[in-house]
Amino acid sequence: MKIELSLFIGAVLSAWVLIVFILEYIDSKYFKSAKKTGHLERKKCEVCASVYFISTLHEYWRCPLCGSINKESLASQ
Repeated sequence: MKIELSLFIGAVLSAWVLIVFILEYIDSKYFKSAKKTGHLERKKCEVCASVYFISTLHEYWRCPLCGSINKESLASQ
């Protein structure tokens, strides 16, 4: 039984592309569920008094409006 070279290469490349798409779908599904577990907290800039929702992972954060660096105060925790 003979298989043409072009048919073989086409089948291998199609299978490879299909596997890549499946792995990408599984990976994106995992990250979507991971993003839902992130917590946001309402923080107010001490310089310009703008209010933003920012992740609670860091003690320091930069205000997107004025660019000042703010520290999470112990009173608001």
